[in-house]
Amino acid sequence: MPSFARPNYISDYARLNGGCLAKTDLRIGDCVASPGKLKYGTFEGVALPTGGNDRLAVVIAQGKREGPTFWITANIHGNELAGINTLHRLLTDDLCAAMAGTIVAIPSLNPAGLRTNRRHPYWDDRDPNRTFPGRRRADEEPREPTVYERLAARLLESLRGSADYYVDLHCASIQSVGFSIRDRVLYKEESERPKMEALSTTLDAMVAAFGFPAVVEFPSQTYIARELHKSTTGAALQELRIPTFTVELGMHSAVDRPVVAAAVIGLRNIMRWAGMLDGPPEPMPALPRPPDGRVRRREDGPYPPAAGILDYRVEAGAYMKEGGVVATLTDMWGRAVGDGEVRVGPETWIIGVEDGVLAYPGSAIAHVGVIESGPLVERWPS
Repeated sequence: MPSFARPNYISDYARLNGGCLAKTDLRIGDCVASPGKLKYGTFEGVALPTGGNDRLAVVIAQGKREGPTFWITANIHGNELAGINTLHRLLTDDLCAAMAGTIVAIPSLNPAGLRTNRRHPYWDDRDPNRTFPGRRRADEEPREPTVYERLAARLLESLRGSADYYVDLHCASIQSVGFSIRDRVLYKEESERPKMEALSTTLDAMVAAFGFPAVVEFPSQTYIARELHKSTTGAALQELRIPTFTVELGMHSAVDRPVVAAAVIGLRNIMRWAGMLDGPPEPMPALPRPPDGRVRRREDGPYPPAAGILDYRVEAGAYMKEGGVVATLTDMWGRAVGDGEVRVGPETWIIGVEDGVLAYPGSAIAHVGVIESGPLVERWPS
């Protein structure tokens, strides 16, 4: 495989976020970096009414040479487990000996959800990945920040003070491929556009270096309506202007080991692209991919026309022509509902299918990638 064209991270990010260098005094929570070593500590989490604190585990891996600081986090949704294993496999003494710069890793952003195998922490009803500081919508009412919003604000400040690059590790539906999600870069003033175009180009290169099939995030209106700009990577990109993206590591509630192994390779390849490791990229194992390199956007769908029982006729990773049948639809007695089929609209790459067999109108039965022709850098929607 060819070598990467590496970014000059000082010149690229001095204009955007100060261009952080590896520093021996880097501290995240009570974890302090040390050249050539793995260091372990905690970041203060949520104070518990019963006593104690839901602290977040922190690992800092630092090389003996200066270089970028690369944040990697996982498990903000408590039932999305594979990112924990990915980080544990990545972070070794051998990596510290070979690398330049620093990795800051938080294996679980949601230990309360991890303990209960739930997406949300039991002490906050909001999706934790919609709680990071970001631009307020006009219809949002003033209110006190929730428990996780307070934690998210402190985490984002730690990112602001140290990160040059950032990846957050997630999982998708039980039947899902491994893939990356790349947000659009949004700006408020036209004068910002040149810098945002440069950031977008760097982000594309970073996603390509990781090597998973990638989709662009929802259109900007939907993105804001779903508060994805207040996700981990959404806030880091739109507020802090850090090159960042989300990785989906296959199924939730279990670990897809081949996807984890591929993700470890992908993270090391980002490090090679960023100048943190020497040598050419490692070959990426075979992963389900669309048949061509056209840009695709993620969407939910298709939607069943009525309630019923689904019998899926495709696997995650399938590529379907226009009108292809994703599932049959019957009643509880096995009789066809309508014409008995749920079809895609335009040609579609099936990222994953929903858990279970129950169909309801208005509930998507799959997650798909469709052709995207819109801009990847644009103004914030009004």
